[in-house]
Amino acid sequence: MLRSMFTQTSQTSGTQRGMAWFTASLLLIWAAASFGVVYWARDLSFLWGDWPFSFWMTAQGSVLIFLTITVLYAWVANRVDKASNHQDLDEEAPAQGD
Repeated sequence: MLRSMFTQTSQTSGTQRGMAWFTASLLLIWAAASFGVVYWARDLSFLWGDWPFSFWMTAQGSVLIFLTITVLYAWVANRVDKASNHQDLDEEAPAQGD
C-alpha cells in the first residue's frame, strides 16, 4: 500500500504541474491586488460608487479578492484531490480481488 501511495504516474505529474501554474497565477493576482493598488494609488483616483477607487480597493476590494482567491483555490484543490482519489481506487480495485 505504501508503495502505491508514493508512485507517480504521468497523469499525476501533469496534474501537479497544472496546480503549480494555477497557484502561481493566483499568487500573481494576489500580488497585483495588494502591491499594485498601493503602488499606483494616485493614478487610480477615479470614483467607484461614492468612494475613490484606491480607497475602496484598500478598504474592501483587496479583502474580497483575497477571499475569492482562497475559495477558488480550495474548490479547485478539492476537485483535483477527489479525481486523484478516484484514480487511486481504480488502480487498487484489481489488486484487492486477488
